[in-house]
Amino acid sequence: MTVHAARAFLSAGIVVPLLYFGTHLVAGGLTPDYSHVSQYGSELGIAGAPAARLFNGGILLTAVATILGAVGLYLGARRASPGRLWPALTGLSLGLFGVGLVFGGLFPMPDPRHGGFGLGMAVHAAPVFLALALRRAPGHRNLMRFSVVAAVLMLAFLAVMMGVGGLLTRANVGLFQRIYALTLFGWIGIAAFGLRRSVRADN
Repeated sequence: MTVHAARAFLSAGIVVPLLYFGTHLVAGGLTPDYSHVSQYGSELGIAGAPAARLFNGGILLTAVATILGAVGLYLGARRASPGRLWPALTGLSLGLFGVGLVFGGLFPMPDPRHGGFGLGMAVHAAPVFLALALRRAPGHRNLMRFSVVAAVLMLAFLAVMMGVGGLLTRANVGLFQRIYALTLFGWIGIAAFGLRRSVRADN
């Protein structure tokens, strides 16, 4: 693909965190008595919720941007990396996460399909694969290190969300979910931004 196509796909990845958190903020503001600290984000999309359609639509838009961004990360990493395996695995793992988000938007809680059959868990490998893709790429050392740190933080907060350490309570579940999401969606946006800059520089 052309440089312009790669940059377009990476631009989609950059807006992923903006779409995700923007959807939560707007839908939360339209839902009386909703708490971002003590309630799950998906509660905004439950059937009958005041902003359910807006929330679920926003998640679907986020899913589309994530899948497009996955293509962008593959293309960007491929341009920077001498190999094909790690860039391909980066794009695949992030793409599976995007598919999981599609399920989340199409099938609101408490539908058992809301979790996307665990496809979203693949995203935890994406920053590791990107770091491996960039390990020999000149000019990408900071993004490689950031990806390693992001991978560790993702797993740490995933563990908290699963109850490890006893930190998670009903009073703070929303807060921890959003911190976890920040490590995940934040990495997507920053990784896409970093690779887009390098693509532009190569042009």
